[in-house]
Amino acid sequence: MMLLVVLKRVDDRATELEKMLNLIEERYEKIPEIITPPNIQPGNKDEEKEEIIEGVIGIIIDDFGYRNDKVSDGFLKLNAKMTYAVIPGHSYSSLFGRKAVDAGYEVVVHMPLENTGKTFGEEEFVLLTSMREDEMIRRLNKALDEIPTAIGMNNHQGSKASADSSVVISIAKVIKERNLFFIDSRTTAESIIESTMESLNIPTARRNVFLDNDDEEEKIIAQLMELAQKASELGFAIGIGHVKPKTLSVLEKYIPILKQRGFKFEFVSKMLH
Repeated sequence: MMLLVVLKRVDDRATELEKMLNLIEERYEKIPEIITPPNIQPGNKDEEKEEIIEGVIGIIIDDFGYRNDKVSDGFLKLNAKMTYAVIPGHSYSSLFGRKAVDAGYEVVVHMPLENTGKTFGEEEFVLLTSMREDEMIRRLNKALDEIPTAIGMNNHQGSKASADSSVVISIAKVIKERNLFFIDSRTTAESIIESTMESLNIPTARRNVFLDNDDEEEKIIAQLMELAQKASELGFAIGIGHVKPKTLSVLEKYIPILKQRGFKFEFVSKMLH
């Protein structure tokens, strides 16, 4: 008989507990969700809030110099620290280099290097594996003199030359002499640019993601999100895109969204090792 009384009391308590839990759930369903603004954490309002950064994103946009139109000008209106790579030898190379710096952006020379396949364009500037060192150095200096606003360099194409020690050493000599930096665009897995620059104590970094090899907005968005994910995982990441209308459109839409989510955009010159 005693056992039955005990069991009844346990059942009664369980029923009461269940009723209380249901009541709590009902009350919480009526409470609106509290949304904490990005980069702001709850706490003592008198304490200074530290900015919380989800990741640092560096973006280089390649191939400026060909055009001087609403697309190239559109990149000069993006509300983010961006690095613009200008190819030497074109009608608007010097002009865009000046316009970009005047607008508050960072400029590098987009140096043409030899491909494993056919190498197109920039015949007066492209660095070939068959060249003597003095000719390569002359071309490098000519490119940098044409775009004097540049504070660094990255490679245009170069799947063959970026894996060739004679070419890379020639580049390193000029970069070191001028106190510049070099970003390895990584157009081939065999590239030795970053490792060579690092061994010579030249500031360097590498591209993590290509944004627009496929010129479709959905795919560019996906690549930009991959870049953000890598920045979140690694602390920072560098993406490379090109001066294309769809790339501009995606960046116009998604830079503000990524900033709101806690990502910081930075010049690649601040992301070197």
